[in-house]
Amino acid sequence: MSDLRVGTREALLKGGKGGPAIAPGDAPASRLIQAVTKVIQPAMPPTGPIPTEEIAKLRQWINDGAQWPTAEALSENAAGETWWAFRKPIRPDVPDADTPNPVDAFISAKLADKRLALAEQAAPSTLVRRAYFDLHSLPPTHENVSRFLADPSRDAWECLVNELLDSPRYGEKWAQPWLDLVRYGDTSGFEQDPYNLDAWRYRDYVIKSFNTDKPYDRFVKEQIAGDEIYPEDAFAVAGTGFYTVGTHRDLLFKVEDLNRTEALTDYVSTTSSVFLGLTVGCARCHDHKFDPIPQRDFYRMQAVFAPITKNDVFLDYNPARFFGVAENGRTFRLRQIGGEIGQIQKPYREKIRERKLAALSSEVQVAFDKEPEDRTPQEAGLVQEFSDKVGVDQDEIRAELSQPDLERIEAIERRLLGMYAGYGAPPIASGVTDISRESPKTFVALRGNPDTPGEEVKPGYLTSLGGGDIPEPPLHAKTTQRRKELAEWIASADNPLTARVMVNRVWQGHFGAGLVRTPSDFGTRANEASHPELLDWLATEFVQQGWSVKHLHRLIMTSDAYRRAPNPAEGVMERDPQNLYLSHMNRRRLRAEEIRDAVLHVTGKLNLEMGGIPVVPPLEKEELYGMIGNPKNAWPVSPDREEYSRRSIYLLSKRTFPHPMLEAFDRQDGVLSCSRRNESTTAPQSLTLLNSRFMTEQARALAAEAETADDAFKRVLARLPTEHERATVAGFLDRQTENRGGHKEALAELARALLNSNEFLYVD
Repeated sequence: MSDLRVGTREALLKGGKGGPAIAPGDAPASRLIQAVTKVIQPAMPPTGPIPTEEIAKLRQWINDGAQWPTAEALSENAAGETWWAFRKPIRPDVPDADTPNPVDAFISAKLADKRLALAEQAAPSTLVRRAYFDLHSLPPTHENVSRFLADPSRDAWECLVNELLDSPRYGEKWAQPWLDLVRYGDTSGFEQDPYNLDAWRYRDYVIKSFNTDKPYDRFVKEQIAGDEIYPEDAFAVAGTGFYTVGTHRDLLFKVEDLNRTEALTDYVSTTSSVFLGLTVGCARCHDHKFDPIPQRDFYRMQAVFAPITKNDVFLDYNPARFFGVAENGRTFRLRQIGGEIGQIQKPYREKIRERKLAALSSEVQVAFDKEPEDRTPQEAGLVQEFSDKVGVDQDEIRAELSQPDLERIEAIERRLLGMYAGYGAPPIASGVTDISRESPKTFVALRGNPDTPGEEVKPGYLTSLGGGDIPEPPLHAKTTQRRKELAEWIASADNPLTARVMVNRVWQGHFGAGLVRTPSDFGTRANEASHPELLDWLATEFVQQGWSVKHLHRLIMTSDAYRRAPNPAEGVMERDPQNLYLSHMNRRRLRAEEIRDAVLHVTGKLNLEMGGIPVVPPLEKEELYGMIGNPKNAWPVSPDREEYSRRSIYLLSKRTFPHPMLEAFDRQDGVLSCSRRNESTTAPQSLTLLNSRFMTEQARALAAEAETADDAFKRVLARLPTEHERATVAGFLDRQTENRGGHKEALAELARALLNSNEFLYVD
């Protein structure tokens, strides 16, 4: 209210309407001290007093001259001395412990230090279910559990883990959290939400990379700069789809400069958070408020991406060998075909816009008719004020299309999705490359506004991680090689964050929370890891073992810590309510995709075909409520009914209309990088599981295959019922048979009840 800013020393010295906020060397005369001690009004903060010791620190700071170190000074200090995450991990000694697994040695030492008792080992059947969901996101069958229980060998558990890691289901499981991180979607978002026509190629690339245990350092390099590091490997180049599968504004016209700015901002923010676990995007408008990342570093990193442009990657491969996906091999330029839609719509868009413009004042019409550079400041303000009133959305265009033009557009949309037999999916992936070896200049945007440029900056690395400039490309290079340099710096064993961040993500996938609880923020707000020595030992082990993600899984899953029961020992919850120190396993609910896939799996309907264009299953009329545009066009159902029961990772990921069942169970929105799913408990979840057409159909399908209640239990819960359950179920079936007129109808009701049970919906 008084225009006071406290973000810099200069702003505090300037103060607000009441005058300077601080008087260096004189705390009593400083309005800041007077406000927090309630000497003047308004007393701050309004919610209550600041602790006395904090006020004392403020007084001391002002009396000492109110020194304010530069962001660069903070960065240099943090890189060498202060913050643990900015120092390269040094392999610690494994604590002495009576265990062959170093993971247990570190955890046992911490538990002993905290005087926390261990939980018992989990039951073998619990372990099998845990392993299947952690590596496949699918439940084990009754036969899977029985085979493990009957195996007397000492290495039965290790053999099971290896068997699960060798399955193609593993890649489908671990690709999903990665797709969450990279904000994957099959559409682009914003008002028009156009299709990212080749996005699924990146999805399949990620699945294959996990299944083949591609070294993580190479996985990183391919996604940041596959075109510059591995130009002869088409699949490596397809990894640069990392920069094309997020939201983008490419179809928003006459704001191309803004589109470009937002794209570059996204590249910096997502690259830094996914691979480095740093919130560099917070330094877009000013120096980072918490971490030693100056605004200048944000734009030095943005300069790396300044020459980037989207580019088609032609894949010369045998699709049957890659995924067993048949393609007819026909190729065409998808984006050129997509442009046909814009050409058909163009006269309608202009007609509607002219009609809206005619309803406005002559001054506004004159302003809109001028080119942006010819407008006066007043006219530019009018354009900004009335732009929404002359905007045209897809629904307005659809309403005025002639029938022939509507049919032409619908035919093109079906072609684009590959829905018509005879077109198939062309071997094209979407990636990026540099425009040339020359790059546009990059300037610091004052207050984040690109229209007010500050100093020019060159591409470089983050100061807090050692800094340095990215060199000019060699004379023979066809691109700037900036992303190549960045990728090799990030994927280096000397980078203090890369291995730690990925190790932490894998740990979170098994225990529900990372050793660092903010998996995409290793900055100063993250605090210390719960087990810092274990994190550093795992990070160095990860690198020493060739950056093998599967090696991490084996190491973690063969530990006693992983095999503990979810029930804590007496007194543990009072002393460690968040289970930071891992005295027991964390129980979790199945995630959105796991619920749907598990239901299909136990009913025998799951289609395990891999890869290919996204599947669009039919939805109820009520489920389509609220969709933008005509559902027939916006949700074009796949013609092949066998496709409807594919795994959820292959369903169409539409940003403006997520699949209703998956949305109910907290699927990510696909707009920002998601490092950890939320887990809510809402009424729509219960209604979906009890009453949706999908659940009732699957319950009937299970009943059609089951002969008895025992069969239903074995299919859904991978076990036989207890004697008490058998007696209860017998009475239930008798009543349902009488009420519903048949044994199969009664079994369907039992199946629906089992599919809604906590035992099915949770992993212990």
